[in-house]
Amino acid sequence: MKRSAPGFLAVLAAALCVALIAVSGYAQFQTGNIYGKAQAKDGSVLPGVTVTMTGMGAPQTAVTDGQGNFRFLNLSPGTYTLKAELAGYGSAIRAGVGVRVAQSADVTLTLNPSVSESITVTAEAPLLDIRKTGTGTSVAKVELEKIPTSRDPWTVLQSVPSVMVDRINVGGTQSGQQSNYIAKGALGRDNSWNVDGVNITDMGATGSSPTYYDFDSFEEMQVTTGGSDPRIQTPGVQLNMVTKRGTNDFRGSGRYFYTPGSLSADATVPAEATGYLSLTNKVNYVRDYGVELGGPIWRDKIWFWAARADQKISAWQSLSRPAPALFIPDDTVLRNKNLKLNAQILPSNSAVGFYTYGDKYRNARDLSPTRPFETSYKQTGPTEVYKLEDTQNVGSSLYLTGMWSKVKGGFGLFANGGRGESAPSRWRDAAGVNHDNYFTYETIRPQKQYRLDGSKFLDIGKMNHELKFGFGYRHTPVNSGSSLPGPSHGFLDYSITGNSATLCATQGLPAGCFTATIPRDVQVGYDEKYNDFYLGDTILMGNLTLQAGLRWDRQQSKNFSQSIPGNPLLTTPLTLPCISSVCSGTLNATLPNVSFAGDAKALRWNSVSPRIGATYSLGADKRTLLRAGYNRYVSQLGSAVSGANPLAYSAFYFYGFDANGDHTVQRSELLKIRGYTGVDPTNPGSVAVTRRIDFGMKVPHSDELLIGGEREVLTDFSVGVTYTYRKSHDLFTTRFEKTPGAGDYYTAADYVPATKAGVPVVAGGTVTLKDPITGAVITTFPTSTRPVYMLSPSVAVPVYRVLTTRPNYSQKFNGWEMTATKRLSHKWMLRANASLNDYTESCGADAVTGSAANPTQILGSCPGGQVAPQSAGSGAFANDFINAKWQFNLTGLYVAPWDINLGGSLTARQGYPSPLRDNITGLRGGTLPVVLDDMGEIRFDNVYELDLRIAKDFRFANRVGITVSGDLFNAPNKRTVLQRNTIVLQNEAPLASGWRITELQAPRVWRLGAKLNF
Repeated sequence: MKRSAPGFLAVLAAALCVALIAVSGYAQFQTGNIYGKAQAKDGSVLPGVTVTMTGMGAPQTAVTDGQGNFRFLNLSPGTYTLKAELAGYGSAIRAGVGVRVAQSADVTLTLNPSVSESITVTAEAPLLDIRKTGTGTSVAKVELEKIPTSRDPWTVLQSVPSVMVDRINVGGTQSGQQSNYIAKGALGRDNSWNVDGVNITDMGATGSSPTYYDFDSFEEMQVTTGGSDPRIQTPGVQLNMVTKRGTNDFRGSGRYFYTPGSLSADATVPAEATGYLSLTNKVNYVRDYGVELGGPIWRDKIWFWAARADQKISAWQSLSRPAPALFIPDDTVLRNKNLKLNAQILPSNSAVGFYTYGDKYRNARDLSPTRPFETSYKQTGPTEVYKLEDTQNVGSSLYLTGMWSKVKGGFGLFANGGRGESAPSRWRDAAGVNHDNYFTYETIRPQKQYRLDGSKFLDIGKMNHELKFGFGYRHTPVNSGSSLPGPSHGFLDYSITGNSATLCATQGLPAGCFTATIPRDVQVGYDEKYNDFYLGDTILMGNLTLQAGLRWDRQQSKNFSQSIPGNPLLTTPLTLPCISSVCSGTLNATLPNVSFAGDAKALRWNSVSPRIGATYSLGADKRTLLRAGYNRYVSQLGSAVSGANPLAYSAFYFYGFDANGDHTVQRSELLKIRGYTGVDPTNPGSVAVTRRIDFGMKVPHSDELLIGGEREVLTDFSVGVTYTYRKSHDLFTTRFEKTPGAGDYYTAADYVPATKAGVPVVAGGTVTLKDPITGAVITTFPTSTRPVYMLSPSVAVPVYRVLTTRPNYSQKFNGWEMTATKRLSHKWMLRANASLNDYTESCGADAVTGSAANPTQILGSCPGGQVAPQSAGSGAFANDFINAKWQFNLTGLYVAPWDINLGGSLTARQGYPSPLRDNITGLRGGTLPVVLDDMGEIRFDNVYELDLRIAKDFRFANRVGITVSGDLFNAPNKRTVLQRNTIVLQNEAPLASGWRITELQAPRVWRLGAKLNF
């Protein structure tokens, strides 16, 4: 629903405040709640009952109100016991009440006036949560410990309904690098990471995690994919991770897990790839070890918990032929430290201090067939998180929590070829393989956050209200820089000229000419500030629960001032013929020092997001819940303005010839100018204002409708189904305008059918994959043909970029998710889910207001079919396009006799799209990656991953336990092709490296483990 009139918002706000129907669900949570009622045997409510809760931390006491209600809020995950006492009624005890993150346990305590002794009942709270209107999954400690996983949060995300992850992580081979993931039509940039209630989301790589984790430090993980809670800002996946805490008992553990490559099946190279692959990906070894300890400092008052862990991951990645003399594995070391102090000096007050340190060292990030070791990255950089939090209970009906947190983040990527002007230069061969070196990148990403949240309980007639409110402030500046090594700070490239027998001759250049990029170093910094306020209420009226709320957000960001040194190769003008469509004749190419004063003002987004939800319990037993909700979310601003920094990237592009064969660009070897970007050649020392921000751009938002139900089939077993509809509007993009600041954007009317030398250009054709050594044909297949458009000769070439709202464009998601959850009881547990996903985009084709100016079906510019975000930002996953129309996950545990645990996890999904492309160069307006088929029409094979676990528990003196385990990953030894080079044509001719395998599912492997608990 698209509204902009202030009157509408005012009326809506007033109506919601009067109605006071509001919130529940999941947000940045680290705790759960117990809500209860004390009643007599005949069902009448009992006011004035004293209820004592024991379990994690100090005992707490509450007294039931006039309707017999009591509550215990903000409880650490764990198991609790409740005891109700009233003179003349004896007492009732409920043991084994489990509290989960972001969930509410509803408990009824029945007292009998004819019985003086205590009546003890041991039972978990019901699985159904009447305050929950959203979709999400909680993964308890028992599942984290006893189900075979790769022991990282991204693998857990893969088990959540509708969450699609870019990689298959067999036995932890991919745990040294973050996965990209999406869910329910929300972009990855709208994902959120939360540890113990602190939003630590990396706003430099918006939506990602700033650190890596000690998997054994978690008490529970909870994932939200939708819902009515106004504490949630974005439509993305909300991941809440809660670490362990100390209790009144000294408890700890130590573990060692080892995955040796000798217990892996052979990583054979498929027959079709023997000519170009010397090695496929597999584990070399994984070692995971650590220790943790917690207990009382002052019993019932102050507790501590501390942990230290290391994870060493060594894997072989796919490498191209010819094989190097010495294979070098891709090695990662993750180091983590945690410390937490909990205090409850006064019964009405509790406090938490938390510190975590995560460091990562990786020797060969992005190692792949096109990135040999010397061009891969060495990655380093620790992240530290600090948190102080205090909760005060004011009486029995008002709860206030204040929190301060700080994140010291950042990292560096340093190519193994070396840094600085004395290091070798990067270059790329005709097959697209990089050599000798690559970029250097360093970034600093600190964060500070303040929050105040509260809950107020009151009764109006027979209605129970829980008012929730909160205010937050977050500051996340980012400073980043990158440069190319070597004396020229540039690189030469044969991947275009080497695949065209006529291109060099067409340009009047010697055979074997190269293209060259000569840039300035890049230095980008921007400031980010976020404010939010929310207000809502949950109303209980018998079997009906109503929820609604309002959330207000202000997000603002601006580019910092920066100074960048010039390129040493172009400190003085280099006069050459210019053959670009942006110039003619000769041109002086120079890149001197340049400075930018920063943005004159900040980009500000102000938004109001309504949330409305309801649940209804059917029948007297309330074992069936119906749910519905309407919710609006807004995107997080993040790093958006960095693309509008006029110094984000500036370079000249050349044709040249490597006269001395050293693969390093010399000034004398540059022969013609191909083009330029981010620089004004008539005034090269000035800031070329070719990028700007549309400060009137709209706030991207998503509207969601949820309808579903859940049935508690047995006391510990529930099934559910939910339908989700989402539509996203006002997404931002970069558009080109003809006149700086005028908003006269390029449209489809500015493009004409493409021609070269008068011959029409039509993308597509026959693809023939040959063995690069023998020349034998491996496979041949036709692709679809697509019309290609280029800029009209009468229209100036686009130069001026604008960050603005994408016109006439929207995305839509329709999905179903089915779930089944069996809590651990009677020696077994199960969590199963299946999802159907339909994620599409609507692109206006109008010649004036179309969502894409060039009507060619271009990758990233609405090629048609399903939306499939490209996973190009993390690791060597540029050929992963995340989209599966169906997926399934099953995790289970059975406790066999003699304390033997049998666990398993099955993941299955549709193969991701493989959009075949034809790179068309030499057209007026630039290179076009033309997609030859609708997105999702051609897909990789379906993926299946089955992991199994067997473990034996040994117990000594009822205090010490030892668990020995064996985990078998990819038990059927599936070797599914996960990625290929989907660029299959270059200028309508087959590309030598097209359709080659770049990643397979890693082979079967065992992990052996031992864990000591005390």
